[in-house]
Amino acid sequence: MAGAGVFVFESTSAALKAERALKQAGVPCSVIPTPLDVSSECGIALLLSGRWIEPAVEALEKAGALGHRLIIKDKGKGSKE
Repeated sequence: MAGAGVFVFESTSAALKAERALKQAGVPCSVIPTPLDVSSECGIALLLSGRWIEPAVEALEKAGALGHRLIIKDKGKGSKE
């Protein structure tokens, strides 16, 4: 999968729990400010490359990390949820 994925969260604690779960699963991610064009209760988001989206979703489900939305940024295209 090309592009990148941005996970946005309902709360800071949910974002930090998700970051821990991804790191434990070996999924590289970066903590970033929530993009301005995305509505969220939380001011931080997780950014990862497109090839890690499926493993990230699986790791978050396994960890019970709820309260997130995935935004996919395609190269050269807009966002889609």
